[in-house]
Amino acid sequence: MLDPDLLVPDLKADNKIAAIKELTNRLYLKGVVKDSLSFLQAVLGRENIESTLIGEVAMPHARSLAVNQLGLALGVSPLPLDYPSGDERRTIQVICLIAVPAHAPDSYLALLGALARTFQEGGMIGDLLRAGTPEALCKLLATHSRHS
Repeated sequence: MLDPDLLVPDLKADNKIAAIKELTNRLYLKGVVKDSLSFLQAVLGRENIESTLIGEVAMPHARSLAVNQLGLALGVSPLPLDYPSGDERRTIQVICLIAVPAHAPDSYLALLGALARTFQEGGMIGDLLRAGTPEALCKLLATHSRHS
């Protein structure tokens, strides 16, 4: 599931929607998503309904016919982004976008749980902010996910 092409240590986006769009484009380029606009709309619609903030991390996700397979793209912003989600609003620097195929609506629950445990580990957010390369992010996530 961890693909360095889907791990962005230096998001260019300066706001929530642009960050989600940047990660959606990565999922599209890797074939995880077949219709980036449709998926983006599904994610933003989901964001308006209920918060996807878990601690210091945003975990936007959506189930959509535009998704070919379960996938995730993770981005780290060098600067804090204002992130309104549902009834909550925080500044965050780590976004983990999860694409869920419509035919497998529960397939993401184990992934979401594992990510939440991984991100709650002490020092994990700081480690992600310092990673610097997609490969370093991949190694860090793989190491931590084995321990959670």
